[in-house]
Amino acid sequence: MKNEDSKNELLPVTEDDSIEALFDLVTSGEEPKYLSYIPGLFTTASLPFKNVKKTVFTRKGSQGLTLTLTSPFNVPFGRYGRLLLTVLTTHAVLSKEKNVPVMIEYNSLSELLKEMQLPRQRGKDIKEQLDCFTNATFAFTHKETTLRSSYLFKDIYEDGNYPKSDVEVTTKTTGSIRFTTGVQFQEVDDKISEKKYGNFKIVISAEFASFCQKHAVPIDYGVYKSISSAVGKDIYAWLVFRNNGLKDSVFIPRNKLVEQFMPVTEDKDPNTVNVNYAFIINQINEIKKKYYKELRVDIDSQGSGITLYKSPTPIIKDDTRYALITSML
Repeated sequence: MKNEDSKNELLPVTEDDSIEALFDLVTSGEEPKYLSYIPGLFTTASLPFKNVKKTVFTRKGSQGLTLTLTSPFNVPFGRYGRLLLTVLTTHAVLSKEKNVPVMIEYNSLSELLKEMQLPRQRGKDIKEQLDCFTNATFAFTHKETTLRSSYLFKDIYEDGNYPKSDVEVTTKTTGSIRFTTGVQFQEVDDKISEKKYGNFKIVISAEFASFCQKHAVPIDYGVYKSISSAVGKDIYAWLVFRNNGLKDSVFIPRNKLVEQFMPVTEDKDPNTVNVNYAFIINQINEIKKKYYKELRVDIDSQGSGITLYKSPTPIIKDDTRYALITSML
């Protein structure tokens, strides 16, 4: 893989002693851990879980956030869409130049699969997701309502005649960002075997690169890849994100968990909410047991929700225990 930046980006991590640390892991027989990034926004609302076969998909997240994905072909989806998103985000974060497009190159599809630590059999799935991300955009809408002192808004009242009591203020924020501005590859057809793909050039848009550089969450790529459920991947990334900003504890009610991770439309069987909540709780328990043992979470026995407590941070930026996924090549 080649990056428009210097080849130094292919070193395991950024600190001088990180190479020695990685070498110690290898020589001790331990599997090295790999670091990647995911946009913070996508820990609150993410891609569809499966192929919805649509060019537009909308997901409502928590805290007044709505995410809308648009693609001329098909919106990215599922576990492999999420893995490819982390690859694009990681390269964006690593770029030394800021607020400019970032180009990454792969000589072959196998090279991309190697970075993603996936077998060659997954080539068709990753190529499909790359097609979905090509010219795709994500738009976000955020609404936040607070009570504010009315004198702060006296300029928008005629003659400054503002009310004496507090006023309800709703701040609406919108934005639209394209993932890539260009994708090029070659398709080789020998008329005998399956078509081969190579010489990939992927240009990450300047606005997406800038967004990732400012709002990305570091995650353990090995853990993220190992979680088979797309819902589980979302929950893991969200747990890491929430813990990074948590000072003490926070209660998340049942309805908010379902709304964020496995929303139910009004026309569905009411029992679907119970089923979805049970699945979410099962994923949280599995993540704590297998992947994030330091996680401090209390699950209400009556099913009202969960309480998250400040836990040891599983991974931080430039963590010397981890190699970057780009060091796979």
